[in-house]
Amino acid sequence: MLVVLGLCGAAWTIPEVRSALRDSFIERQQAYIELYLGKEPFFDGDELVVPLELVEHGDTGGRHSVRTWAQDAKGRHLAARTESVTTKPGALVGVDVRLRLKGGGKRDAVLVEVTLPGHPQRLRMHLH
Repeated sequence: MLVVLGLCGAAWTIPEVRSALRDSFIERQQAYIELYLGKEPFFDGDELVVPLELVEHGDTGGRHSVRTWAQDAKGRHLAARTESVTTKPGALVGVDVRLRLKGGGKRDAVLVEVTLPGHPQRLRMHLH
C-alpha cells in the first residue's frame, strides 16, 4: 500500500500526468477572447476613434487581428482597418483603432463593426 501511494505521489509530480488526470476528472473551459468597446466611439477631426478592449481567457496569449470598419446607411464602407493586438491571459489590453473616413464620412457614418477574424466575436454599434 505504501509503495502504491509513493508511486502515485511520484506520478503526480510529472506535469503531463497531472494534466491528463485533471482532464479525466474536471471539465475545463475552452479558451476564448472577450472583445468589447472601452467607451463609445468618437470623432477626432476626420478620424473615427474606436476604443476597444480585449481580455484573453484560458490560453497562452498571442497576437490577434482586430478588423474594424465604418459604413454609411446604404452599407458602403467608409473606412476599414486591421490592427494587430498582443494579448496575455487574463490581462486587459486596450487599443484605439483610428479610421480615416472618406469624403463626408463624419456625417455619413452610421455603423461601426469590429470582428476578430477566426473567432466568433463581433461588435456592432450604431453611431448617433
